[in-house]
Formats: sequence, C-alpha cells, structure tokens
Amino acid sequence: MKMNRTESTDTGKGWHECASWLTRCGALRADHKANWPQATAFDLAYTLRDGVLLCNLLNTVDPGCIDMKDVNQKPQMAQFLCLRNIKMFLSACSSIFGLLDSDLFEPSMLFDLSNFHRVLCTLSVLSNCPRLRRKGISGFSVGHGRSQEDIYKDLQSAGAGREDEGRRRRFRRREGDEADGGGDNEDPIAEEDGYGAFCSHAQSEEIYQDLCSLHLPPPPSIAQGGAVTGGEKRDYVIQELVETERNYSEVLSSLLRHFARPLSSLLRPEDSVRIFFGIKELSEIHVGFHSQLRKARSGAALAQVFLDWREKFLIYGDYCANLTLAQNTLQEACTRNEVVNQEVIRCQQEANNGKFKLRDILSVPMQRVLKYHLLLDKLVEETPREWVEDYRQLTKAREVMVDVAQYINEVKRDSDTLDIIKDIQASIIDWDVPEDAQLKDFGRLLRDGELKVKAHGDQRIKARYAFIFEQVVLICKAGRGDQYCYRETLRLDDYRLEDHIGRRTLGRDSRWSYQWLLVHKQAYTAYTLYARTEEQKQMWIKALQDAMDNVNPAACRNTNHKFKLTTFDIPRSCQRCGRFLKGRIFQGYKCDTCHLAVHKQCIAHSGRCMPSPPSPTPPPPLPCERALSVKLWFVGEMGRDAASNKLESREDGTYMLRVRPVGQPRLQHETKRRER
Repeated sequence: MKMNRTESTDTGKGWHECASWLTRCGALRADHKANWPQATAFDLAYTLRDGVLLCNLLNTVDPGCIDMKDVNQKPQMAQFLCLRNIKMFLSACSSIFGLLDSDLFEPSMLFDLSNFHRVLCTLSVLSNCPRLRRKGISGFSVGHGRSQEDIYKDLQSAGAGREDEGRRRRFRRREGDEADGGGDNEDPIAEEDGYGAFCSHAQSEEIYQDLCSLHLPPPPSIAQGGAVTGGEKRDYVIQELVETERNYSEVLSSLLRHFARPLSSLLRPEDSVRIFFGIKELSEIHVGFHSQLRKARSGAALAQVFLDWREKFLIYGDYCANLTLAQNTLQEACTRNEVVNQEVIRCQQEANNGKFKLRDILSVPMQRVLKYHLLLDKLVEETPREWVEDYRQLTKAREVMVDVAQYINEVKRDSDTLDIIKDIQASIIDWDVPEDAQLKDFGRLLRDGELKVKAHGDQRIKARYAFIFEQVVLICKAGRGDQYCYRETLRLDDYRLEDHIGRRTLGRDSRWSYQWLLVHKQAYTAYTLYARTEEQKQMWIKALQDAMDNVNPAACRNTNHKFKLTTFDIPRSCQRCGRFLKGRIFQGYKCDTCHLAVHKQCIAHSGRCMPSPPSPTPPPPLPCERALSVKLWFVGEMGRDAASNKLESREDGTYMLRVRPVGQPRLQHETKRRER
C-alpha cells in the first residue's frame, strides 16, 4: 500500500480530521479534550504519545488483533513503556493491516513529538486501508509538503513544557499545596498525561446520576417560581447530601446482593476477590456514615461526621487502584466461561432491568467519593458567614474531603508506578544486587531514556539507557527486545550536578552535543552526560535536580531535625499541617531523632527537634486477656468512642468485649442496640 498522496490543503487541520476519525472508530471519547472547540494539534498529539489509545484503536476496530495483556494501559510517560506500546501498534499495522514500512512513522517521532505530521500520515493510510474500509468507517486525509510539516514543528518544545508542568502539579498535589481552595478543588483527582483517554467520563457520570442522584421535588419556592431563601437552599443541599448517601448505600448493598453472592459459586475464588474487592467493607462503612449524617442536627454536626470518618474513606485508594483490574478480570471471566457471562447478564437484569452493566456499576464508588467535597462546597456557599461555627466547620470538612480525594489519586497513581517499576526490574538483566533488593526502594521513576555517557576514568563515550529514580540513577545498556543490561548505579546523595551554560561539543554526531556533569562530592569520579537536544537536556537536568532535592531538601539546612525521605506502611498525616502524606512510597519525611512525620513543604515549619521521651511500659495483660485474645468478639484495648463507631454499622445485637484504656473495671461489654 502506498502513502496516500492526497492534494488536500488542510492548512493544519489534518489533526482535527484525525481526531474525528478516531472518534468515529470509538477509540476517542466525543467529550475528550482533543474534540473541544478550542483544541489544538498538541492536545491530540499528547493523547497519542504513550501509544495506549493507538493500541486500543486497533483492538476496537479489529478485536483480538493485539494481545491487550501486552499493552501497558498506564505507562505514565515512562519512555520504555510508551515506545513498547507504539512499536506494538506499528507491528500490527504492518502485519495485520498491510501497511508498508514506508507508510510507518518511527516510534520516536511520536514519543518525542518530533514529527507529528508523519504520525498523521500513517494514521491516514491506516484509515483508508481495505481492512478498515470494509468496516464502513470513512477515513481521512492529510496535506503533504514542507508547509504541512512546519505546522507541527513546535510540538516538541510544547511537549517538554507539558511534561514539566505535569510533574510539578503531581508534586504540589502530593504535598497538599492544592487543597487550600485553589488548584484542583473542582476535580482533585483529575487525570493528566493521557489518563482516562479511553473511558467516558460522561458515561460514568450518567450512571452515577441515575443510581445515586436526588429524586425529590425542588423547594416550594423554586417550584412556584418565587424567591428562594438561603435557608431553603441550604436545607435542600443537606437533603441532597443525606438522600444521595442513602441511594449510594443501596448501590453497594445491591452489588453484594445481586452480583457478589450469586456469582461467588461460579467465579474462581481469586477472580471473585478481585472483582468485588472492598465492596463489603465500603457497604459497612456507608451504612454507618449515612446513619450519622441523618442524626446531624446542624451544619457543624454534619461537618463533624466527615471529620470523624475521613480515615475510613482511605480504603477508596485501594479500591480505585484495583478498579481497572476488577473490570478486566470480569471481562476475562465472561469471555472464558459462557455460564459466567450469562449469569452476569441475568444479575444485571434482576438488579436494574439490564440498564447498567456490572463493570459500569463498579465505577460508581469512585464517582461517589469525588462528590463529597463538591456537595460540601455547595453547603458552604449557602451557609451565612454569621453562622460562624457552622461556616468554619463546613469549610474544614470541605478541605478534608479534598485532601481525601487527593490521597486516593496518589495511591492510585503510585500503584500504577509500582507496576511500572516492577516491569523495569523484570527487564533488567545482570543486575548485581541482593535477591531481596527491590527497585521500588529507590523511589518513583522520574525520567528514563537514551543518553551518551562518558566516565572520566575511561574517556570513552558510550550509548546508555538511564532510569532516574528519586534516590539513584540506574545506567544500563539497551539490549535486544525490551531488555536492558545493567551497568552501574549512581546514588544521587553522593553527587552534585554541574551545568556549564552554553557548553556544547560539536563532534561527528552533533545530535548528542548538549552536555552536563555529575561530579562525585568527594571527587572520586565524574560523568559527562549528553542529550540530543537542548529541551531534552533541560528535562534531564530538572529530573536530577528534583531527585537530589528530594533526597536532601534545601529546607533541612535550617533545622536540627534529621529528616529522611521515608515510605510509611500505614496511612499517616503530616504532624504540621494535618493533611495526609500521600501515595504508597516515599510519602514524606521522618526525623530519625524525634520521629516527626511531615510533608516536604512543611519541613521549613517543623520547629526544633525535641527527642521523644521513652514511652511508659504498658501494664502486662491480665491472664484472662491472653485467653480472650483468640475470640472474635474480643477487640483488646479500645476507647468508648472507637467502640461506638465500630458497632455503628453492625446489626442490632452485635456485641464486643473491650479493655478500657483507663479506669475500672478494666473489661467493658458493649452491645449495638436498636435506635428508639
């Protein structure tokens, strides 16, 4: 097949025709940013850059032509994963759709955004190939010639700026900077960098609204077209919050009643756990949460419910991180076993007359947890400032729920990051480290790609592939396929960065002439690193600077704390600002002396280090406590409030035996009683 040499004079609108074609194919959402009236070529280019949508495109128009298990759906712009996806797409274009080598773009042309016009030309040929023509989807054409290429020439520098801004936004969100009523309050877990390109936000919102929205008449004043008082609006918002919570609790109960239980006997146990992960726990949480909301008699009391339950909502981090796996497992189970598929269809019919699929209902919890801060925002707006306590507490509750949403997003993102790191580790051979060593112990991947490296003890310039993590630079040699041969590890704590501005070596390969230095702090050795372009050099330097500042924050020079970047195994709050330390790895800093845990930005406000006095030795357990410890109804030491909260979501008659923290008698019996 020859490249389509149409005489079209699209004056740079070829990208728009391409976006329309992708939408017709069902690969791009109609409401995607690339389809907005104010969209630019860059919006489409950046969406395609990780190769995910292109692989999904081929699998949509010709199911099974690509093994989707080999496609990394969330590469987070890790170069080796994005290029792997792009190569998979190009291979299928050649072997299955009949495109010639001359029709194809080079993978780097898309990832680097160095020749997006060529990418559009390839997609144009694909859109007009016989295999797709037979599908009845009309193709598109793009203009050719130097003028067309010039239209897209600035995308590379724009891509560098977008990548840098995305990294800075993620850092600010992880540090909690955007929870103060600015930045991401409207959508605190908004995804960028290609996230969500294939799932329809509009469709998810429609399902949520149908299942959870308020189905009550508006206040009489609104219905009669009269003036609406602030009190009426406020009462309506409170009613909306409480009633939508009731509806949502019913959705969770329905998932258990109509799906989890009937399917448990047909699904493999491990599949059932993955598909319905967290649903039982969420159902129990929201029964209790709804009960507390109904009891609240004032704005301040309602706000306090959110403050009391905020830590219980952290389970949504794990739920959202597992959601894609749950949906994929469901799809595989239905494809593998027709009996399971028919039972799922029957359950859907019984639950909602077949209106919504199980995979779509599984996304409702993620939608719900994102609504709380919006509902609280409406409540704050309708609360008079003169109601000082209500206004203050509701504002605090709103900030807390924004913080919870951001925590959920970072747990979800770090879960994807850990999968990427695991993929990298599996791709590296000859890595001379202890068997129990894990790449994740070096932190998040900040950047990866090709560099030229010259060790000053050797003086030979070698082609290398580098991975920058938060604590180290891993230097490898690109091997065959997707493998990398390990060469060495540079611990960033031992090095300083030097950039002699304007220094450029023009050798035989002028493409690799942009250089800078990594110099050992004890002058043991130094490395000269070379990048292809000035933009790429600056991005490498920025990643190295970020990593070095994470290891040794500048603010640490002004405090006597011994802060160390730390991974916390359980959720922790910053002991200065009170917001959560976010993510799964290296969430914050912990002082080796006093054990104070803080965000990076809070180091400057951490005060003087005051070593903690040794904790008093707890009294030895009574002999009866040791005997009781095997009983399910014995909960050990627990305060009265904690016991009440634990029983809140349980059935009437549920009981427990607890050890009182202080006072006598030491053992206390608690029973959940019917509300009167």
